[in-house]
Amino acid sequence: MKQGSKQTPRGPARGKLARDRVCEVAADLFYRKGLHAVGVEEIVKEAGVAKISLYRSFASKDDLIVTYLDERGKTFLRDWDDAFERYRDDPRAQLRAIMTSIAERTTSDGYRGCPFINFCAEYPESSHGGHEVARAIKRALQERFLRLAKALRARNPAKLADAFLLLVEGAYAISQTLGGGDEGVGHSIVWTSEILVEAELNAFRPSTSRANQGA
Repeated sequence: MKQGSKQTPRGPARGKLARDRVCEVAADLFYRKGLHAVGVEEIVKEAGVAKISLYRSFASKDDLIVTYLDERGKTFLRDWDDAFERYRDDPRAQLRAIMTSIAERTTSDGYRGCPFINFCAEYPESSHGGHEVARAIKRALQERFLRLAKALRARNPAKLADAFLLLVEGAYAISQTLGGGDEGVGHSIVWTSEILVEAELNAFRPSTSRANQGA
């Protein structure tokens, strides 16, 4: 081989390149168009690979969907942990960092909602492997919020963690109805999360009297 010539990948290396390309294209199409709307033919055409290349790595489209969800989840948690690490000794700053990140993400152009919620809406059958991935990512968020609530010295860290998770899920949902932009409702997640912390640290407790329940 002449010096400086480019060697074409062979064997496992070539297979990995094809797999990576399929994953990249499938992730983009699945998120933009929806899981049911995108077929294998469109994926391989857009990826520029043969259909056999896809089936060498994935037994089925469902298998590819599970991989897509798993990789999205790992990326999200890695970004989350990076944001926390920058403010390791300041839990208030950690909370602002992650809620600001979510606000910016959910109000940005092209945001199509939480991929895990989208999956569950399209594939309600709990037997699909994607449900296990979706549950795992939500539990991981809940666990991270619980650690944060404890670092904030909340009186009831489990309740505060659940409240944070509800805020995040609400931001995901509202982005698909009222939209985003600078005036998007999702931006209020930062303010609301701080109000929750203040209420918890100051021992605020919602009334449970029958009168306040409208009885």
